[in-house]
Amino acid sequence: MTTAQLALIAALCAVCAVVGVIAVVREVRGRVPDPLKPRRQLAARIHHFKSGLPMKWQERWRYLVTTAGIVTLTVWAYTGWPVHGLLAGAAVLGLPFVLNPGTSAQARIERLEALAQWLNHLAGVHTAGIGLPATIRASARNAPAPIAANVRALSERLRSGMEAHDAFDLFADEMADGIFDHVVLLFQSHAVYKGPGLADALEALAVTIHQQAADARDVEADRAKVRKSARLVSIVVLIVVLGCMLNDGWSAWYQTPAGQVVLALLGGGFAWTLLMLRRIARTSPDPRLIDADPTRGIALAYAGAGEPAPQASIPAAGLAVGKDGAR
Repeated sequence: MTTAQLALIAALCAVCAVVGVIAVVREVRGRVPDPLKPRRQLAARIHHFKSGLPMKWQERWRYLVTTAGIVTLTVWAYTGWPVHGLLAGAAVLGLPFVLNPGTSAQARIERLEALAQWLNHLAGVHTAGIGLPATIRASARNAPAPIAANVRALSERLRSGMEAHDAFDLFADEMADGIFDHVVLLFQSHAVYKGPGLADALEALAVTIHQQAADARDVEADRAKVRKSARLVSIVVLIVVLGCMLNDGWSAWYQTPAGQVVLALLGGGFAWTLLMLRRIARTSPDPRLIDADPTRGIALAYAGAGEPAPQASIPAAGLAVGKDGAR
């Protein structure tokens, strides 16, 4: 390589370093998103990326990003080669995802089980004769932990005088799962028609959701074996690569401009492979039945006469409570 080409590569690496430092500073300071504005595409991807980690890791995300930035700059300064630093920082940032490959699926199962438990509780309280908003407010204190924060937020919105339809829409947007949309459609139908049979519909829906959670848990038990093998392979590969990089005999060639390019390609290919394996093993939520409107912060429900409804494992019959009772 010529001196001009090396200078160009050094300038590009310096720009990457400055951008990385700015990103680390923003994560450390924290950001409060505006709920009335839709997330930018990059912010939405980062949020989706973080949602695959356990809650403890999500709470420590800023520290993780800060540590990755420090490791990147330290290794870069120590070795004198930028790709070494970038790969070291990426390894620190990606290690929690390698160690916790099935977190999102487990969290969804726990939310479904909590939802079924909450619906059973609502059915018991509603039998006493109080209205649905009052029933939800009464249940907020004892809501199951996985959905407790969302139920309390729903209760506060109803208590503050927000229209029940809009409050239920916001609850569906927060959960972002077609199963919860079924429940919200049931709530909204009952809020309009005030028909009898809500307690029976809640109990039937709770049984269906509980069965789906049990089926999902069986599937995840089989997937856990594959995830464990993938995790072990990933850790072994990282240890081998680290040993090779510490051995001058193995890593000397990578400390050249051409070696840096090859190392970047190899590291990117390995990261892409892990992402593909994680995407294949990810359990996606059911298709949404409620279309969210991010510009207003509320969702507009549709049960869609004339629109194709997304396929879901919970039958549409039994979701609406009309004037003649639960169907």
